[in-house]
Amino acid sequence: MTTLRLLHSWLRANEPGPIALIDQGVEPLVAEKTIPAIMLAGPLAEVPTHEILESLELGATIIYLHGDPGPLTGLMATLAAASIDRVRLGVCAVKPRESFGSDDVPHSRRDLFGLGRSEKPLPDEGMLAPDRERLALKQLLTAEGVDSAALADIPGPGLLLHVSGCTACGVCVKTCPTDALELSHLETGPDRRITTLAMDDGKCVGCGDCIELCPADAFSNDGTLSWQTRLGGRSRRPLETVPTVRCERCKTFFPLRQGGTLCTTCAATRDNPFGVRWPEGVPKPPGARF
Repeated sequence: MTTLRLLHSWLRANEPGPIALIDQGVEPLVAEKTIPAIMLAGPLAEVPTHEILESLELGATIIYLHGDPGPLTGLMATLAAASIDRVRLGVCAVKPRESFGSDDVPHSRRDLFGLGRSEKPLPDEGMLAPDRERLALKQLLTAEGVDSAALADIPGPGLLLHVSGCTACGVCVKTCPTDALELSHLETGPDRRITTLAMDDGKCVGCGDCIELCPADAFSNDGTLSWQTRLGGRSRRPLETVPTVRCERCKTFFPLRQGGTLCTTCAATRDNPFGVRWPEGVPKPPGARF
């Protein structure tokens, strides 16, 4: 990954206007001499989208891309849908007056002490990259006076998930990195309750961990959610409601539709107490006889 982390503090301190990001192996020529050229330490295509958006927030009025933009073409298409033309393909014409490497950024004393021209805070490095992208894009739209409805037809990172056959085990909830999934419970009687699996579409980042790790293969992906959904307010969309009952042995809840008073694991142990039950779908070790 090619990072612009050091460049961010320089942008915040100098507010230079337009800048040019020069890919490896590309001649450092820009459209105008006044445009600083930043020689990237890695491939242009590997610059994270959120760092490009954060650079616009921190003082770059336009970012010219010199080289293969790779996935950044998707960012340009998203911004174009919002009528924002601040990330462009660069034009090679003249040598710039100022050029430096993205990993060797010049800093003044005022910059080092946080006394730059701008009072805008630097990006929170502790946030997940998808959350930084969402925040930076939302701030850019607000600054440009553009409503997120302009991106209603632009595919975002989130997945349009549906669920059938949920067992209310909670594996998906625990594995989701952005807490987009949740289980809620309504007690309906002694040892019985209604469990609902719900999703906040705006939090989904499309990692697919829930689909891959669900032991019941209950998830299906029916496409992608729009950027408008990703940028919108928090919402709770029910995916499936499951009546559950408490296992009389291990006390966990399992789907009522399975029948009986024992969950699948306890029932298998009861029927074969000395046997080994290997999880379905998990490859057995070489030489295993169970």
